[in-house]
Amino acid sequence: MRRALGERTSHAAGASFGREKLVDRAKLALASDLARRWTLAEVAAEVGVSAVYLTQVFQQVEAMPLYRYQLRLRLARALDLLGQYDDLTALGMDLGFSSHSHFSAAFRQAYGRTPKEFQRSLRLR
Repeated sequence: MRRALGERTSHAAGASFGREKLVDRAKLALASDLARRWTLAEVAAEVGVSAVYLTQVFQQVEAMPLYRYQLRLRLARALDLLGQYDDLTALGMDLGFSSHSHFSAAFRQAYGRTPKEFQRSLRLR
């Protein structure tokens, strides 16, 4: 996952230990159920802060919006699971994407190939 998501990139002066822990709790909540369509309010309630505050702190600590992190998390998990699924629509749905086209477009944007093309390259090896 770390390879696909990257390391924390922000070293902003306000990224205190407490804020990093808050962001880590939000990341754990998201990772606990990748198929769940978390709302910002639900994630904020899970970690005990307001949605506005979580949005600000997450952006500060991770240097990306929470929704983009969630998308990257799902796509990184898709990379791990591509070899185990014959039905890529099912994989996309299992990871919380609204449709196969949404999954395929997001995957292609992130990795430069569709899930099917990536899957074929895995099988050729």
